Amino acid sequence: MLLAVDIGNLQVGLGVYDGREWRGRFRIRAVPEKTADEYTVLLEGLFSRVGISPRKISGAIIASVVPPLTETFRKLCKGSFGITALVVGPGVRTGLELRVDHPSEVGPDLVADAVAAYERCRSACIAVDFATATTFTCVNEKGALVGVSIAPGLKVAAEALAQRAAKLPKIPLTPPRRAIGKNTQEALQSGVILGGVGMVEGLIRALSAELGGNARVIATGPYAEPIMGLTELIHEHDPWLTLEGLRIIAERNRYPPAPR
Repeated sequence: MLLAVDIGNLQVGLGVYDGREWRGRFRIRAVPEKTADEYTVLLEGLFSRVGISPRKISGAIIASVVPPLTETFRKLCKGSFGITALVVGPGVRTGLELRVDHPSEVGPDLVADAVAAYERCRSACIAVDFATATTFTCVNEKGALVGVSIAPGLKVAAEALAQRAAKLPKIPLTPPRRAIGKNTQEALQSGVILGGVGMVEGLIRALSAELGGNARVIATGPYAEPIMGLTELIHEHDPWLTLEGLRIIAERNRYPPAPR
């Protein structure tokens, strides 16, 4: 079975694929201070909950934007599962041409998003990943990743207001009942959530126009849920799009290798 690991700044997405279907998918907190042993205990508990034996893990693929955690999960895979993880980066076959100024600057999570989105659409598409940042990864009709737009994430925006303004509280990331807030929480939810929708729609329109006008838009990421239902410009929501992209990349690299 393949373990797919998507390491972000706030959360780690994990999935176990048995060759036919996902046996389990999980989100845990990204804590760079945790050791490989601590994460092993956590993973074993999650696996046990859905009936996955750690001994059946034959390969692991990692996309990470947090270098210390990349090494932690490398060690975890080697020490706990006896496998060498495939880390998405230069030299790994993705099937995508990266038509950008500096390909090494494109995050591996965005590459995975693009791979999964294009595999599903087979046409121009935009993968919108609502995480620490809200990213818009653009793929043209020929399957080339032609660029990215990066905006502040919903959670980051809400937390920044609470941290920088003494009288503004932290708020739940849920849509308000109305745009005109009647109290501080509603006012913040209006600005963060509904303002976020406006930003997302504006960028989708601009990016789609540059892709020819008919790009299919797929949303993913841990903070996509508040936006869904508030816009008609997002055609599909797949919370685990990045893991699906990692699965496809592993397959394109014939990883894990078949046992001899």
